Amino acid sequence: MDVKYINPFLEAMLAVLPSFGITDITRGTVEVKEDMYVNMDITSVLGLFGSVRGNISYSFTEVTGLAIASSMIGETVEELDEMAWSAISELSNQLAGRGCKILSDNELSTDFTTPSVIIGKDVQLLVSPVQTISIDIETSVGKIQINIGLEI
Repeated sequence: MDVKYINPFLEAMLAVLPSFGITDITRGTVEVKEDMYVNMDITSVLGLFGSVRGNISYSFTEVTGLAIASSMIGETVEELDEMAWSAISELSNQLAGRGCKILSDNELSTDFTTPSVIIGKDVQLLVSPVQTISIDIETSVGKIQINIGLEI
């Protein structure tokens, strides 16, 4: 998969996460998967359409999800309630929106669907049967795994 499709979503993380006080953002492990599958506690999945088609997901542990929601809301979030779900959904919207904007600036007009947030332990989710690039992003609040599976 060409980096011109991946880098916009990594750039989006570098632009969006600090606005919520999430710092120390570094790229960790990169893995190529035959299918887009996730098995972490929290996953937000969005569809991409237009010049770039496929799915993107953001996944993390419950501890990281609570820390993200706390950073976004500005107060401690102790359970994965509707407020936490809403914050995670909004973060996904902003990350995908920024990534799609960067793609569009490079003449790849792309838009995205509303995120679906899946919360639960021991849930394995096969999102899309396309080759996927999985990238671990290490942050001050924990690891965020981004999965990019495109039909290119």
